[in-house]
This record gives sequence, C-alpha cells and structure tokens, in this order.
Amino acid sequence: MFKFADFHCDTLQNICLGQDFSSSNQTGHLDLPRLLAANYIFQCFAAFFDPALGQEAALRQTLRLLNTARESIFSLPGVRWVKAAGDIQAAKDGELMALLSIEGADFIGTDLFLLELVHNMGVRLITLTWNGRNSLGDGVRAGSGGLSNIGYKAVKAMEDLSIIVDVSHLAEMGFWDVCSAANKPFVASHSNAWTICPHPRNLKDEQIREISRAGGLIGMNLCPPFIAEDREGQSLPALVRHMSHIAAVGSVDILCLGADLDGIEELPQEMEDVRDIAKLPGLMEAAGFSPKEIQAVCAGNLLRFLQENLE
Repeated sequence: MFKFADFHCDTLQNICLGQDFSSSNQTGHLDLPRLLAANYIFQCFAAFFDPALGQEAALRQTLRLLNTARESIFSLPGVRWVKAAGDIQAAKDGELMALLSIEGADFIGTDLFLLELVHNMGVRLITLTWNGRNSLGDGVRAGSGGLSNIGYKAVKAMEDLSIIVDVSHLAEMGFWDVCSAANKPFVASHSNAWTICPHPRNLKDEQIREISRAGGLIGMNLCPPFIAEDREGQSLPALVRHMSHIAAVGSVDILCLGADLDGIEELPQEMEDVRDIAKLPGLMEAAGFSPKEIQAVCAGNLLRFLQENLE
C-alpha cells in the first residue's frame, strides 16, 4: 500500500472558520482522520491571507493563522511537527508529519526581520507571492516584473534561516531572478506543466529543467484549470500526463504532490476528497511508472528533499 506526502493544502482557512481538524468532517477536502485513512504520512499546511486588505492586515492575520495551526493542528496527539530533518527521522508509524508554511509573503512589507519571527514560530517554507504584486515581486496575475531589491534580500535571508523558497504563483521573470539569487534548491510546491495545460500558474519546460538542475521539487496540483482547459479533461489520468511530461523534461526525482486541497473550489473528475488520491498509483502504473518511482512521487521525493534541506 502506497504512502502519501503532500506539499500544500489550505485547510488552515477552514480551521479558522470553526472546522475541528481532529474529527471527521462532512465539509472540506481533508482532516486528520481522512488523511490517516488515506495513508498520508506527511502534510504541509499553508497560512494564506488575501493580500487585498493590505500589509498590516496581512501581518496580523498571518500571525493569527500560525497560532491557530499551533493550537489546532500541531498540538494534536499523532501529529509530529517537522521543523528540522531530525523530526522526519524520529517519526513513528501512525503519526502524521506536518510542516508549516506561508502562502504569499505580503506580511513582510519591507521588514525582513519578520522572517526570523515566523521562523521562530515554526514556518519552514514561504511562497514568495500570491497572484498579485507584493514588496518582493510580481505574481502571475500582476504583470511580468521580477524580484524587487527586497525580494532578492528575502531569498538570501530565507536561505540563511533554512526556510524553503517557493516559486509557485511567481511571475516568470521573478522565477528566473530566484534562479540567479538562490544558492540552495527551491521548489514550486503546487504547480503543473504548461506544455500540457497552458495556464499562467503552470511551469514551462525551461523552468522545469532549471528546478531539476537546482535539485528542487514540483508539487502536482489538483486545481482543475491547471490540469486541462476543458472540464471533461480535468481528471486524475490527465494529472498523470503532467507527471510523465515533467519526468521526461526534468526527472522523476523532482516530482511530488502539492494538491492544493481546501484551496480550490472544484476537484478533478471522480474525486470527492483526499481519500481519492489512492487512485493515483494505479493510474501512474498504467502510464509506465515503476513501483519505486510511484512511491518516490507519492511520498519519497518530498521527504528526502526535506531531510536534505531543513536545518
């Protein structure tokens, strides 16, 4: 039976609205019982706040979300908070390893010292932008600009703190700026292949090759418009085509899951919640992936990357 590890979900938003993560829920895509039932051993939880209300609101709400994660997820029996490589090595059977991330660095403004603050609160990955522009650079919906001077400094500061740099949502010029600035591997935690589906949030082949060259990761996103342009094609078999393409252009070693559950309005065809991820291994086998490669994509690559890149 295959194990699963996922690099991005937005379930923290539901928890802030009253969902009990420790119990089975009729709403949302996942909770702790459903993750364990689906044989998940790792989940990354993102703190996201709509940046439209401004930097001060983003800072306050981001800190509130991080505190909610600490109280409602990471304090639960059976959840192991991953802050360092040793936490993965110490994990026991039946535990859910969990990482804390921030989606969109709008909370920073021009105060890079806030990176150390959120690191002390347990954050180990930050997505540099959401879809719009912030002080670090342009998101995919903001324009074609690259990193700002603050953005370059933020990449270095994050690397110094062993906070993983995430380029999902970043405009293409900003992606290449990260490539020039980064001294450590970086990731696209929840993005697919542009050649298979030309959505602005997906990665072009040259970007895939660069992530592979840098030793990074790309997390496969379940958001239907990122999988195919028409609803009929928005399916798990189509997602596997993204995997096959990325493996051919880059390497199987850079593939992982970044499902974006609870952050997307719809799921692919014939999916109801996280438990339907169990269909992926059979589809991957039919597409030519070996059992070793399937386990690497479903969990092994992500856990290996974290062991190699967390302090």
